[in-house]
Amino acid sequence: MNKINVTSEEDFYTNISNNFIEFYMADANGDFVKLYLYLAMLCSTHRPISISDIADTLNCTEKDVCRGIRYWIKEDALRLHYNENKEVTGIVLLNLKKPDITITSDLKVVDFIQSLTPDEETISSRVELPEKVTGKKESEMDFITDDDEPVKAPRKKQPSPADLKSKLHDSEIRNLINEATAYCNRDLSQKELNSLIYIKDQLGFSFDLSEYLLEYCAEIKKTSFNYIEKVARNWYEEGITSREEAEEYSTRYLTLYSRILKTLGITSRFSPAPVEKKYIDTWTRVYGFSDVIIIEACNRAITSKPHDANFPYVNGILENWYKNGVNSFSDISRLDESHSHKRKMNNENIISNYKNEKQKLDKLHELEEYYLG
Repeated sequence: MNKINVTSEEDFYTNISNNFIEFYMADANGDFVKLYLYLAMLCSTHRPISISDIADTLNCTEKDVCRGIRYWIKEDALRLHYNENKEVTGIVLLNLKKPDITITSDLKVVDFIQSLTPDEETISSRVELPEKVTGKKESEMDFITDDDEPVKAPRKKQPSPADLKSKLHDSEIRNLINEATAYCNRDLSQKELNSLIYIKDQLGFSFDLSEYLLEYCAEIKKTSFNYIEKVARNWYEEGITSREEAEEYSTRYLTLYSRILKTLGITSRFSPAPVEKKYIDTWTRVYGFSDVIIIEACNRAITSKPHDANFPYVNGILENWYKNGVNSFSDISRLDESHSHKRKMNNENIISNYKNEKQKLDKLHELEEYYLG
């Protein structure tokens, strides 16, 4: 792809808008936030850069960068510039708009419940929840298509006042509100209530699955609804539809994540970064390795590079094992023996070649002395 310029509507735009932090950042994927911050920094440099350059800098794939750009276009945070040949030549950071109507975070669920009176207009007069208008353009939405786009969780929609009133009469929603209040040890704000409704209705979580989601997040002491919603999106994209599947996934993968980080000496965080998670998912789903084989690779990595063991290095070990048909520890032992034998043969060949070369040099030296003498 050609080099593109990153500019903004305001000259020398290097600061981050408060509107971005307050109204855009919380709902965005962490990688998308990182991309936006990097693009904002590039505005002050005015230097051409390519998608591959951005991917290398952010340690992600070009598809991830393109996906992030499409996301911010949909959010009216970016606009693309095209040349006469319809090629992308630039990215413009737009002025971020504050929503017309906002709801303060101190408005609790109990306020909504108390307002459920026969008067239909009571709740409508207190709260308005309009749909967010993105104003997206078709040409911008088509920026670099993905043929193998993975399953993505649907975007969260704000319920209308009528929908909200109906939801609060739903017994399962009311029970989930009580569960969430107990697990989070606080009354829910309007934004948190919307997240709960999103998880239950738009993601299609059953009551049991929603209940386990709250239970699981409380157990690992992550009761922020930004985190709870992120876990719910992940489960949706992983195809998890029941409590049993969620329990199995949590035990299998999150325990493995924790063990891998601990084995590699990473104790500052509980879960891997998105790029690290992609490595682990490849090891378990593509390569089909068991936990013990993955941990063995991590142990070998930390032994070989005690101060510099990382996920790419572990991936190199496991990729080699996969190519050589490793399925068990006996296969690893076989591979080790083969490697040891090859190394021994190489060493013997080196020694033999050295001896042969030395004999040749000795004979040449003898001939030299003979003729000189």
